[in-house]
Amino acid sequence: MATIKVNLDSVQVTEGQGIGEGDFELRVQAGDGAKTCIWPSLNGYTKVDNTGPAQTIDKEINRYNVASGTVTKTFNIDVTEVDGGTLGKDDTGHGTVSFDLTPGMASTSKSVTVSLKRPNMDYLGKVKVTLKAVVL
Repeated sequence: MATIKVNLDSVQVTEGQGIGEGDFELRVQAGDGAKTCIWPSLNGYTKVDNTGPAQTIDKEINRYNVASGTVTKTFNIDVTEVDGGTLGKDDTGHGTVSFDLTPGMASTSKSVTVSLKRPNMDYLGKVKVTLKAVVL
């Protein structure tokens, strides 16, 4: 039997929100329905460079015991770009990533690009979220 750990590995801003936007204040939540990982914290955020390098997270979402065959796990990812101030509204987006977990699998990374937007508005930037599955 193999134990496979899936981590929220990194986040990167791939498309900015416009000429006046600086760094993104991001919060990322990734979960499989049984467990959820929130980075950096439920009510917090971390500044991520606008179109800069990926920000390493390396935070565990869940572990799975796989004896044989393939176990498919789907992860829901929610990204919030936190806007402060009295006129600011948070920008949000959603994506999914699936892994086929097998006992002898190699370490595997998968990414999803999440478009951020506010209700009734066009998108306001894009963020790439990467998850990584590793056999322990």
